Amino acid sequence: MAKRKSKKGFKLSKKTLSVVLLLTIIGVSMASLYYVNYLGNHAFDAKGTPTTIVYNTGDNQSIKVVSYVEGDPLIVMRRMFTEDEVKSVYLLFKAMPGSAPENSYLVRGVASISEGVGRTKGAIIYARELTPWHKYMMGIKMIGSRTKPVIYMKTPNLDGIENRIIILNEGVVIIENSTFEDVTLSSDFLRTVILGVF
Repeated sequence: MAKRKSKKGFKLSKKTLSVVLLLTIIGVSMASLYYVNYLGNHAFDAKGTPTTIVYNTGDNQSIKVVSYVEGDPLIVMRRMFTEDEVKSVYLLFKAMPGSAPENSYLVRGVASISEGVGRTKGAIIYARELTPWHKYMMGIKMIGSRTKPVIYMKTPNLDGIENRIIILNEGVVIIENSTFEDVTLSSDFLRTVILGVF
């Protein structure tokens, strides 16, 4: 009779399994953080060739509108905030620290846009300070979409260098201003567009 060879399996100790599991968790966490960072850094990237139109307001001012979306920019902006499918609107900004005088212009701008959205859709606007979490949510389309559009107020403290309104896509409008004083003009213009007055 032949002797049976005993098969000894490869045994891992609990300690080794714990180390492997810990390294796997760390690796997945690092990859997730990298992905979140990537989405946040590319939340406001423009795609395509823009169309630029300058609109003259009633008080001898002009507003430059840069659109990456096909169609009349005024109609695109109005529909973005007044369509039936719009459930909420996010207004993202970054205030100056403390009670800086620049914040008063920002407050007026936020109030103006909030009035426009409020009069057409009701109290669906959420004005918030911009955080990396908002950028991540835009990256995965939790906000910045047709149902939850975003208005991003890019002021000088957020590297705003030019006075213009940018329609980035069908869910994101950027109000860029080189000074805080100009925030009111751009915000009032967007309010009149939302209300259908302009």
